[in-house]
Amino acid sequence: MHPCKDYPMSHATRLQFEQVPSTLSQAFRGLFSRTTNNRNPQLPSIDAVIYGLKPEKSNVTAYADICGFGETKGKLPLTYPHILAFKLHMELMLHHSFPLAVMGMVHVSNTITQHRAIGEDEVLDIRAYFTDGIRTDKGLEVYIRSEVRVGMELVWEDSSTYLGILPSKGGSKKKGAKERPALPVHASKESWILPSNLGMRYGKISGDPNPIHMNPYTAKLFGFKRHIAHGMWTKARVAAALYRKLGSESCSLTIDFKLPIFLPGQVELQFTQDGDVIDFDVRDMKGEKLHLKGQIKAV
Repeated sequence: MHPCKDYPMSHATRLQFEQVPSTLSQAFRGLFSRTTNNRNPQLPSIDAVIYGLKPEKSNVTAYADICGFGETKGKLPLTYPHILAFKLHMELMLHHSFPLAVMGMVHVSNTITQHRAIGEDEVLDIRAYFTDGIRTDKGLEVYIRSEVRVGMELVWEDSSTYLGILPSKGGSKKKGAKERPALPVHASKESWILPSNLGMRYGKISGDPNPIHMNPYTAKLFGFKRHIAHGMWTKARVAAALYRKLGSESCSLTIDFKLPIFLPGQVELQFTQDGDVIDFDVRDMKGEKLHLKGQIKAV
């Protein structure tokens, strides 16, 4: 008996899974998803759930290794639950009532809150659902909330914002390029080298086979000059570098994604710590292009 099954349904449709949905199935269905012609689309009332999930230790170990966490010591890496919840995000966006093509969605921002560390052997109930959809000049911003519970205890949650590109409302004029402001100088820094096969390796482990991450040829089909790193790999790599500096297993990690990181490549993490708060960004080695920025803090 799973306590979460007794929760009242607040959505018209519930998608329930006994195990993590198949990556191959999602990739195939994603090829056939299409964007509506409606310029003001509405999000459906849907949630997606998995009850009684126990993460595979081999997958946790592989994830910790590729993201730089090192030994897990029996606990899930801070960002690991997101790759489980992301499979539910995909199911929400692949549902026939979702108005946008999933392959065109851009991950704009993500906030993770861990209320306590999760043991590798704990059994998890995971739920994801749409919280809002806001029409902007660029398209539709889609907000998805994820919750991970052990029994009735909420142990981890995250909020993701995705952007689906749509024609501009009213045909607004294209604005000229803005001059980039100088990036702040932080107290500490470290550099990372990202190999060409990073996207393929991380995609296999995380279950995110988006072709823009795999190789230059598939990325060019979607308008990129080369393949790019997964944004959530970069976030996980930041977490691996900074999480233990807080001295607290309960924490919140917020990131805004900016420019993509082309593979292969080299980037620099810069950060400044003030007590139990660390502000950071990831930039190119010249300090001219911002790839992401954010904050991690104890809660």
